[in-house]
Amino acid sequence: MRAVFSRSFPWLGVLFLLNLVIWSAPTSMAASLAPMAVVQSGTDRAMEVLKSRRAVGDSTLRDRRDEVFNIVDAYFDFGEMARRALGRPWRDLSPEKQREFVGVFKEMLFNTYVDRVDSYKGSNGEKVEYDSERIEGRYAQVKTRLVGYRQSDIVVEYRLLFDKGEWKVYDVVVEGISFINNYRQQFNSILANESFDGLLSRMRQTVAVQGR
Repeated sequence: MRAVFSRSFPWLGVLFLLNLVIWSAPTSMAASLAPMAVVQSGTDRAMEVLKSRRAVGDSTLRDRRDEVFNIVDAYFDFGEMARRALGRPWRDLSPEKQREFVGVFKEMLFNTYVDRVDSYKGSNGEKVEYDSERIEGRYAQVKTRLVGYRQSDIVVEYRLLFDKGEWKVYDVVVEGISFINNYRQQFNSILANESFDGLLSRMRQTVAVQGR
C-alpha cells in the first residue's frame, strides 16, 4: 500500500519527513516555546542538516532509525496522527489494537519517506519564511513558505496540539493537501471492503517489504 500523494505529489513526502526527522532540539525547549517558535527552531536546523549530511559522508537515516524515532517522538504526536488518519473506526478498537495501529502506522511512515529524503540534496536558493501563527485553545496553526523549492514557493502549514505542557505537530498541510486526509482516504477505501484486521495486515506487509 502506497500513499496516494507519494505518486502524485512526490515533494509532499519529502517536505513532510524533511521536517519530521531532524527536529532535534531538546524536548524541554519545545515545551517552553510558542508554536511558531517550535516550528522555526526545527525547520531552520532541518534545512541545514539535510544539505550538509551527504557532503560530510554521514550515515543514512535508515541506519540511524532508533535515533530518528527518539527525535520525532519529541515533536510529533503519532497517536493523534494515527487516530485522525483512521477516523471513525478508531473508536471501536481496543486500547491494544490502537497501540498496535499507531506502531505500524509510524513504522510505515518512516519507511515510506526515508529513502526519498536520503536522496534529497537541497539547493542553495531554498529558505523558509514564517508567515503567521494562530492559536485557538489547545490547537494552533503555523503557516510557512518554502521559498525557492524547484524554482517555486510552497506553502506548508503545521497543525499542532498542546498536550502535557508542550506543542506537538499532528498534521502537515502542503499546498492545501493534508497528510492526514490523504491517508484517511486510503484507509477508508480499504475498510469499505475489508475488516480492520485486513487493513492492519496490509500495513504490516508493506512494512515488511519496505524493510528488505
